[in-house]
Amino acid sequence: MTLAFRDPTIPDSPLAHWDARWKLAAFLLMVVAAVSLQHPGPAAAAVGIALALALVGRVRFSVVAGRAGLLLLVTLPFVVFVPLTQGADSPGWDIGPLHVSRPGLVAGAVITLRVLAVGLLALVLTRTAPLSRTLSAAHALRMPGVLVQVAQLAYRYTFVLAAEARRLRIAMRTRGFRARTSRHTYRTLGHGVGSLLVRGGDHADRVADAMRCRGFDGTYRTATTFRTTPADVLSFAVLCAGTIALVMIDRS
Repeated sequence: MTLAFRDPTIPDSPLAHWDARWKLAAFLLMVVAAVSLQHPGPAAAAVGIALALALVGRVRFSVVAGRAGLLLLVTLPFVVFVPLTQGADSPGWDIGPLHVSRPGLVAGAVITLRVLAVGLLALVLTRTAPLSRTLSAAHALRMPGVLVQVAQLAYRYTFVLAAEARRLRIAMRTRGFRARTSRHTYRTLGHGVGSLLVRGGDHADRVADAMRCRGFDGTYRTATTFRTTPADVLSFAVLCAGTIALVMIDRS
């Protein structure tokens, strides 16, 4: 008998109970549609849909705000510089020696909204189901098993390397190391990074040996089971209809 445990980091919500295969397919379709939007109105509507999904998925407001702030910070150069790169004959405003293009400003806003929509959709997808279940759903949708295994191992050992880097930093500080703009600092940091890479390689070799000892042959296997319900299909159809309507409005 297999016991099923609910991940305590995933809030209980309708999105958490949605079949991961249908949810992943719907979110991928929405991401493709959001990237293709060309006007600010539909792009803003895509952001609104992503925020509504975050609300339905009971993603914490602090997490949504933090991710949105990071995305806005990343896209800030587009908003600032794209309006300044258009020709002086384009409609806009002259501010001293600078010409702020209205089409460029609109293009920068659309880029920002698209990035925000895609980032929030990815946040909702990862916060409403364990990553292992989402990757199993991707494999069920014919994603190659090698890519699924690489993604799972990369995710898992990102935390292992981060923990190793913290231990290395503590060890360096207890030995009196303080980062400064000097040759000694750069040399020490280089040695630290090299040590981290060597330890990571040794750890990867031990993990590979342990996996082979347990019969790993390169085939992706999972104990995750999926079961489609009418609610899953209905939710998929509703999101697909909304996505298609958004693209049609953008193209009209």
